[in-house]
Amino acid sequence: MLELIVSATSIDFIKKCDFCDAFIIGEKGKGLRLPHYFSFNEMKDILNLVKKRNQKLYIACNKIFHEDELVDADHYLKQISTLDIDGIIFGDLGIYQIAKKYQLVHKLIYHPETYLTNYESVRFFSNKGIKRVSIAKEITLDDIIEIASKKSIEIDILGHGAVNMFHSMRDLVTNYYKFLKHDQPTKYRNESLYIVEEIRDDKYPMIEDENGTHIFSAYDMCIIQHLDELIKNHVTSIRIEGLFKTDDVLLGITKVYYDAYRDYYHDINKYKSNKDEYINRLKSINGIQPFKDGFLFKKTIYKGDENNERGKKT
Repeated sequence: MLELIVSATSIDFIKKCDFCDAFIIGEKGKGLRLPHYFSFNEMKDILNLVKKRNQKLYIACNKIFHEDELVDADHYLKQISTLDIDGIIFGDLGIYQIAKKYQLVHKLIYHPETYLTNYESVRFFSNKGIKRVSIAKEITLDDIIEIASKKSIEIDILGHGAVNMFHSMRDLVTNYYKFLKHDQPTKYRNESLYIVEEIRDDKYPMIEDENGTHIFSAYDMCIIQHLDELIKNHVTSIRIEGLFKTDDVLLGITKVYYDAYRDYYHDINKYKSNKDEYINRLKSINGIQPFKDGFLFKKTIYKGDENNERGKKT
């Protein structure tokens, strides 16, 4: 069965959400772009709770590790090896090397954001013995189906939530306010920030933290109307991203997805006939971010000089 996985916004959220299949949590300095960071002791308490409810727990260790951080990363994976978790989400191949030392390779979930876009790349990591891969958010539904249908490894995709478009290790927000000679350049780091393109009105959320600056799409990804195709073609899990969401909003989104995939398994015709209802229920959630189906039905287009009439599309 498809796994419904949620990146948790708080311990209270986890206590309330007893109907999803799994949670993603992580510790500050180890996880990247998480809606909330938990201490190692909190993670142990959460693990005890979710195991009692027959849910799974995945720990995010997906930041980019520099040379002087490898000893700390080694120590962290040694700690993790003592826990009965179900997976470790990583993006830095150094973590793969360290995981071998602690017999954790079979729990690894490779999530490199935009890099996994074809079957041969997926097959490469399948041959490395890891548990699962998260394929890119910028490929079409047909490509996702083609990759997943080969069943060489467990496949994870973003189901609903913020789509990361850009990451820089630089503190771009702070540097911007320094350029403006602001007397407190870090003041706005933790506030709601957006970028607006000159030729569009869409607002692109952004955050700055200890890992740099992150910019997200103006619209959340939403795949709820395509669960039947994804399940039929052996997609293993979908993630609901908690970033930029309150506990209540995230709980509401998760409940709609839970009902949709439960309908699919009980009566696929009921799921198909209710597709518009699921969308309407999502839209009725107070405070939900606007959402679309991303690149599911359009290829990523790379443009040159897009504001010039002579610019060419490829």
